[in-house]
Amino acid sequence: MKKYLILIFVALAAVFQSCDNNDDLWDAIDDLKSRVQALETQVDALNGNIEALQKLYGGATISKVETSDGKYVVTLTNGETIELVQGSEAEAVIPIVSINDKGEWQVSTDNGATFTSLGVKAVAEDGTTPRFRIDEATGYWQVSYDGGTSFENVKDTKGQPVKAIGSGTVTDKFFEEVKVDGGDLYIRLLGGEELRIPIVSDFFCRIVTPTEGVQTFDAGATKRFVVEIRGVEQVKLSAPEGWSARLTDAVDERAELIVTAPAAVTRATADTSKDVAIEAFAAGGLSTVPKIQVESTGTAPVAPTVAVTNSATVEPTQSALTFDVAPSANADGWKYLCLKSTEAAPDAARVLAEGTAGAGTGVTVRNLEANTAYTIYVVAYAGDLTSEVASVQNTTAAAPVTAETDYYQDYQDGKDIALGDLTINKTVYSEAQLLKPSELTAAIITAGGLIFVDNSDAADLSFTISGASINMGDIVLIGRYPERAQATISGPELRCKYNAAFKNLHIAASGNYNLFTTTNATYDPTLHVEDCTVDAAYNVVYDSHNTQNFKSVYFGNSIVKMTVANKPFYSTKAKDAHMQQLIRLDNNVFYAETPLQNYLINCGDRSQAFQTTRLQVEVTNNTIYNIYQPNIMIRAYVLAGLTVTKNVGYYTGVTAKNYLTGVYDTAGFTADKAEVTYNYLYTAPVSDTNFWSAKHTGSYTPANNQMGDGVEAPFSSMDAAKGYFPVDASVVKTGAGATYDTKAWFKAE
Repeated sequence: MKKYLILIFVALAAVFQSCDNNDDLWDAIDDLKSRVQALETQVDALNGNIEALQKLYGGATISKVETSDGKYVVTLTNGETIELVQGSEAEAVIPIVSINDKGEWQVSTDNGATFTSLGVKAVAEDGTTPRFRIDEATGYWQVSYDGGTSFENVKDTKGQPVKAIGSGTVTDKFFEEVKVDGGDLYIRLLGGEELRIPIVSDFFCRIVTPTEGVQTFDAGATKRFVVEIRGVEQVKLSAPEGWSARLTDAVDERAELIVTAPAAVTRATADTSKDVAIEAFAAGGLSTVPKIQVESTGTAPVAPTVAVTNSATVEPTQSALTFDVAPSANADGWKYLCLKSTEAAPDAARVLAEGTAGAGTGVTVRNLEANTAYTIYVVAYAGDLTSEVASVQNTTAAAPVTAETDYYQDYQDGKDIALGDLTINKTVYSEAQLLKPSELTAAIITAGGLIFVDNSDAADLSFTISGASINMGDIVLIGRYPERAQATISGPELRCKYNAAFKNLHIAASGNYNLFTTTNATYDPTLHVEDCTVDAAYNVVYDSHNTQNFKSVYFGNSIVKMTVANKPFYSTKAKDAHMQQLIRLDNNVFYAETPLQNYLINCGDRSQAFQTTRLQVEVTNNTIYNIYQPNIMIRAYVLAGLTVTKNVGYYTGVTAKNYLTGVYDTAGFTADKAEVTYNYLYTAPVSDTNFWSAKHTGSYTPANNQMGDGVEAPFSSMDAAKGYFPVDASVVKTGAGATYDTKAWFKAE
């Protein structure tokens, strides 16, 4: 019609204009067309706002309102989204459309000064949606009441057609105001009408379809659609004649709409209505009606097919494989299972029950093991019909070969080696020895210095010190390769005449001896042990001198096996502990194969003779397995400070009493000096509620600890012969307990 109007306009103009003016005529026509086309955005916004207003006036309920690029994007409770556009400046006359008090559409063409009814209902079942356009041939506004089949000119109050192209600038053409006001969407039209609609976030019912538009069914086919649902108390379903629809009960705010097409299309079932609708009601009278359109092909359903191949473009990585999936056109969707190729192949029922829903024509499966063969199994479905299981195998990439850590080479290269708070390098130790275990001697240990123990030869991993004891010099012993089996030093009592440090070694008592002791009457040594495996018969660390003691003791990232009852990991004989400053145990495993009564740390009792007033005790992130104490596990007369946090304990079959930690001098040790938090103890039976108290009197009871009835075993597995107790993070959620991934030498197999 536009083309005919343009041709008539041109023909008439040709009668009255000379040939010399033809170019001016066509320029004028082109200018009009270009100016009309420039207003297409405003026209689209006008029609969109009309459709949105009709839905909102018609009783639609809102679940969410968002703003984006000057638009209000409104999500209805039935899942539809509509947009309200405030408008923008334009040199044009833009109709202002609103709804009058009779429920009729009304229009103003003088920027809201006067309104004229269009004479058609805006809401109710006979409501009409007017659609506006600008005639390119004339530049007049036109309106259609039949969905765009026919149009007529918009008339002003004098009955004259309204030109779209004007000389003035019109602003804010559509609404006086749109805003979210509290829990409502508030709209004020330019005609003065107000609309306030509650935003109900706890009520919605929306149908999720795999594709947009009409959902096509074969004859007798059944399809399932996810329905997201919340706050719905009652539903009513409707479907075209011959179709069936039912809604399952909602689980976790998701239900299924199950729709079945007629077995064959007849005159009776060829219903012009295509809507399958759910009328959902909530408390307070709210309702919403999500719907889908359905259509039957009338042909018998055919089972879908699917093919799967390794991706032609994406290479395997160490942890991911990518596959191309080709479902047939009649498939509603597909699911997949990716299993190690050594596992039994699943049938279609298992893939559909346990598999993951795929999307599109490909999938990347992640979090796989490196250098491992996997098979993906894919099943397509269309209603109740399923394909055969399609499968293909692929192998993840191997992990790259990395250079092995070599502490001796690091030292030679001038790098630092950390050992607790010590730094080992050429600046601190200008010389170092590299010795095989068989080359070590008692004389070398006595002389001291920096010694790297070469553990490269699996046949040469042991050195035994003869005798009952050995006085060590100022010594640092480091196993060369942390990823290999550790060299073992077996021997009697290792007397720390001076400072001693050990890293990446297996240290074992060859008899019933205390392992590390003090012996120098004039020197308080330090002891550092890190990344080691320790087998102790008696005390692991013992201040055996009456007047001297270890100035500081650090055990970190090690595994310590204890075998004799009442022989603590640490114990002191020195009552005048004037130099004692720190005992720090971090990320260790202390264990016994069967329940063993023992202290962990015993640095004094209720006697005032044990004056550990300068001593800070820190026990953090350790695992303590099968070691229990029916009195106090960590005790002292007095301390400068006490930190016991994020430790995991386990024992059963024995009764724990009184306290985990106990300090007797309640006057000299105030509550602010203690932190006993986020520890986890699994024990049965449970007999004492004061277990976590830091003081012997029980007057300080920290929070955030767990023990006894109601807790679960904290380990995913337990190997008491090897000392392997990995913490189950789904049970112990605070990160407590020792970790094994930091213990490079340890192999769980």
